[in-house]
Amino acid sequence: MFKLALRFCYVTIIMLVILTGCGNDSQTETIEQLQTQLSEREDYVAQLTRDNQALRASIQQLQRPQTFSYIEQLDEVARGHYQAFLETKDLTHFESFTSAEMFVVFLHSVVTGEDDVSTSILYNDGSFADVSDLKAYYQEAVFRGYIETALDFRYFYDLHVDETQSRTDKDVVKMSVKFELFSATHLVELRKQDGIWKVVAGPYREG
Repeated sequence: MFKLALRFCYVTIIMLVILTGCGNDSQTETIEQLQTQLSEREDYVAQLTRDNQALRASIQQLQRPQTFSYIEQLDEVARGHYQAFLETKDLTHFESFTSAEMFVVFLHSVVTGEDDVSTSILYNDGSFADVSDLKAYYQEAVFRGYIETALDFRYFYDLHVDETQSRTDKDVVKMSVKFELFSATHLVELRKQDGIWKVVAGPYREG
């Protein structure tokens, strides 16, 4: 469309030259004015072209798959506490976290391979004598299943505490995802220990 407009301007100038001739100052002035207008239109079209290219580039950037991060799903305050925990290893930074937020932190630590973080927020029901036993159990029996869960449930659309299955001593968190024909829901139990919500390893068992 822009090129068609420019061609029309060129044709207009040529027709004026043919019809009026170039014999006097008035005609010369008219041609110069038309040439100036044409030059301005060319600049305008060039600017529109650049704007169009920039807009297309912006759209393409937005359409590219963005790197997903579970920790980015937390609000700014929670992310700040998480970063403070990474620096200090002080679990009290998680005392204000809800059970749902702690599950997000757990999935993030699984994806990033931060086994020490994952182990520190696993619930120990007394079956493990120390942290090293709990970490060994995590690596052998928990990690593989949860790395698949973390990959399948990225871009989750719903995350909440299922009040119908929760009790005073536990929270049951429900995470749901849907992508085209694929949809799934994951239930996980968390219990309070040392003042924070911790993930109960293994599949959730109602009861």
